[in-house]
Amino acid sequence: MASALDAIAHVVMPNLMKLKGAASLVSAMERRDVSPFAQVWTQTGIDHTPQVIAKERDVWRIGILSLPAPEQMGEAYLCAFVAKKSDATITRYFTLVHDYVLATKSTRTLVCEREGQRTVKHGDGRAVTGDFQTDANAFVDAIMQVIAP
Repeated sequence: MASALDAIAHVVMPNLMKLKGAASLVSAMERRDVSPFAQVWTQTGIDHTPQVIAKERDVWRIGILSLPAPEQMGEAYLCAFVAKKSDATITRYFTLVHDYVLATKSTRTLVCEREGQRTVKHGDGRAVTGDFQTDANAFVDAIMQVIAP
């Protein structure tokens, strides 16, 4: 059974992006406004004060949102809303997911993208440092390797 944090990262946030639009969410994040996400925490009963950062890279606007610290595999540290500057209908949604490698008995992160009802794993992400700015910037770099290799 999926945890509440897993449902937030992989169902609630993508649905929020569909309802409000990635461009409007990124715009709010550029203003450091987390109010568009307040209903998520209220409705799910999760106590979390998210951090946000927004970046522009090439033709893309990217908003990174912190999520509650993952406790189980599949839960995400961060999620990203991506919108193309010239066409607001072109959007993408990414997560930096907590994973465990049984063979090495170690944890890792995965950069994943939500495409409709499925999640595509794009490969390893950087280890999480616990510093939001550092982790968000590394996540943006990983996303750019996927969308503009």
